Amino acid sequence: MLVLSCTVAAGVQFGWALQLSLLTPYIQTLGIGHAFSSFIWLCGPITGLVVQPCVGIWSDKCMSKYGRRRPFILAGSLMISFAVILIGFSADIGYLLGDTEEHCSTYKGTRTRAAFVFIIGFWLLDLANNTVQGPARALLADLSGPEQRNAANAVFATWMAVGNILGFSSGASGNWHKWFPFLTSRACCEACGNLKAAFLVAVIFLTFCTLVTIYFAEEVPLSLSQHHHLSDVAPLLDDSQQDGLELSKVKQDFKDVNHGNGINAEAVQERDLVQNHHPNQSNDHNEILGDGPGAIMVKVLTSLRHLPPAMHSVLIVMALTWVSWFPFFLFDTDWMGREVYHGDPQGNSSEIQLYNQGVREGSFGLLLNS
Repeated sequence: MLVLSCTVAAGVQFGWALQLSLLTPYIQTLGIGHAFSSFIWLCGPITGLVVQPCVGIWSDKCMSKYGRRRPFILAGSLMISFAVILIGFSADIGYLLGDTEEHCSTYKGTRTRAAFVFIIGFWLLDLANNTVQGPARALLADLSGPEQRNAANAVFATWMAVGNILGFSSGASGNWHKWFPFLTSRACCEACGNLKAAFLVAVIFLTFCTLVTIYFAEEVPLSLSQHHHLSDVAPLLDDSQQDGLELSKVKQDFKDVNHGNGINAEAVQERDLVQNHHPNQSNDHNEILGDGPGAIMVKVLTSLRHLPPAMHSVLIVMALTWVSWFPFFLFDTDWMGREVYHGDPQGNSSEIQLYNQGVREGSFGLLLNS
């Protein structure tokens, strides 16, 4: 059951692999400059910074009868499907909204409306990806016991690898427009048809993986007694640390209030605090205020000071790794098309063909890397 409960990771990674291999080249066919495409990719880090912590805490406290994680996984998957369709049909939507009526094979200008639709879909797609990824990993932790964590992580990573292989394989194929010729149009030529078909296949695959995860993940709904308000450091501390921190805070407050009164019976104070202090109790108003995006971000940032010293080094290494690794992913296929095959997505027909061939070879390289 644990193996099948992680299949949504493959569905999400399938679409993510298509993003990495095809979207940087595709945005240039809409007339957006090569350099500007990197700014569009900023949506990933920004939404990841905000969305994942919020969705993580909200799913921790979700009291749905269907479980804590599955509602978010389902909602995120629906958002991914909508965003992918919006991106794939952005050229056609732009055409309907008033972009040029000239055939896409001859028009070399900017299709502003299509680019605007693409950017909206792109940002929505990254937001949806982050909505699914956090609860999917948390679901894995919920379903696996302490002795199963290593095996569960291996299963999750395997499904991600499967999604990468399928996604980069789809990006490396240049025959989608031949298999589904009805997807090409006056506004959508060969490269666009390949992207559109591959993304529609990704939607079908993600739907299947999501349904499998929802069906086989046997979540236990959160009971009312378990629902409590997390403190600023709760996500980063275990239960014993959290209880000790809460107790020390209240003890200090108690001492500050009674310092001027000369109350020195510390043993009695501590006993009463242990018996009477309930850190999980809070009124509904404070509960709502404490779960807003702004409050959650404050919690995450203030919690950093409670991390073990070694964790700060780990975070720095991870940040530097992604700074160096991410540009490779974003521009690998575009670099292959431009620099290795000397193509141009805005050039003549032969240059466009060379560029598309380079993009496919770059996708194949990413496939080998995965």
